[in-house]
Amino acid sequence: MYNEGIPICWAMSRAEVCMEYRRIYVKSPDSCTGCRMCEMVCSLMHEKRGVNPRMSRIRVDFYPEKGIITPKVCRLCATPACIEACPEMALSRDETSGVILLDADRCTGCGACQEACPFDAIFMHPETKKVISCDLCEGDPRCVRYCMNNTLLYLDAKGYKALKEKERHSSLRK
Repeated sequence: MYNEGIPICWAMSRAEVCMEYRRIYVKSPDSCTGCRMCEMVCSLMHEKRGVNPRMSRIRVDFYPEKGIITPKVCRLCATPACIEACPEMALSRDETSGVILLDADRCTGCGACQEACPFDAIFMHPETKKVISCDLCEGDPRCVRYCMNNTLLYLDAKGYKALKEKERHSSLRK
């Protein structure tokens, strides 16, 4: 359903307007090999002084009991709980890209935004003790570019839905 070209997102039984931001999607939970290349290139891109996955804006979670390895990255929520939870109003959204922006001078490192994120996709920088979140590398996410298994995709919702539909049809033919 669309309203003036803007898709309507349905959340908790109420309609809310959201933008068609491009975001990082995980192709499927079983496609990640756990190589952590995404963490390495992200930390190198943002820190410029070596590789440290704890400084990455994307994290790879391992669930050995379930046999699942999955990357965690900001999902650019329609109504970001992290922004609403910040008592210092240090977080905002870039209206063009949808990226969650941090005003480092206002951030106290309290972690309220981390606790509020339903996807555990906002992280605390180990040195600055300020939050860090995916900034999409200014429209060219390095994690997607260097993902060796093509697990990470940079698409808008329409492109992701089309890809999933294509995959569904090709699996039905087998």
